[in-house]
Amino acid sequence: MAGDKTTSIRLNDTLKYFVKLLHENNINHWFIAYGTLLGFIRENSCIDGDDDVDIIMDRTNFILMQKILSENGIKRDYVYALGTSTSIIKTLPTDEYCSVDFYMADMDKSYNFNDTWTSVFWSDCYINGLPIVYTWKDTILYIPNNAETKLALRYGDSWKIPQNSKGPLPAKKIL
Repeated sequence: MAGDKTTSIRLNDTLKYFVKLLHENNINHWFIAYGTLLGFIRENSCIDGDDDVDIIMDRTNFILMQKILSENGIKRDYVYALGTSTSIIKTLPTDEYCSVDFYMADMDKSYNFNDTWTSVFWSDCYINGLPIVYTWKDTILYIPNNAETKLALRYGDSWKIPQNSKGPLPAKKIL
């Protein structure tokens, strides 16, 4: 979702904070996605000038995630049907953190994640039921299995080269 562009430092700080909340609350079925995944695979960092952090999460954590955000004083954005949808939770930026999009996906027994908000099906995301661990500084991030292939499908063959594009259109819907 388009918002105000921010620095990679602020994006990284945001990611680190929210990932800590996920780990502290034993939320394990999630991974970084879209522009956030692109940044980490390509640059080992969020992309400078991006507008938010993107996380795909098992929809069964929707109510728990709302509770965690509320308990930590994080407010949600309610425009564009965001307040009534169970497919996304978008946080409002604060003085310290930028916005986070939690795409609430239907996870099946094969660890495929169906992101119904963007109509993207993330296939074969875990190996033997376990997320792919990406260690960044002192933070454990989860990324989907075959991340580079998924990025090529989503952003095109030139995904490794920074560009002002969301990739070829129409975007692939099965990654």
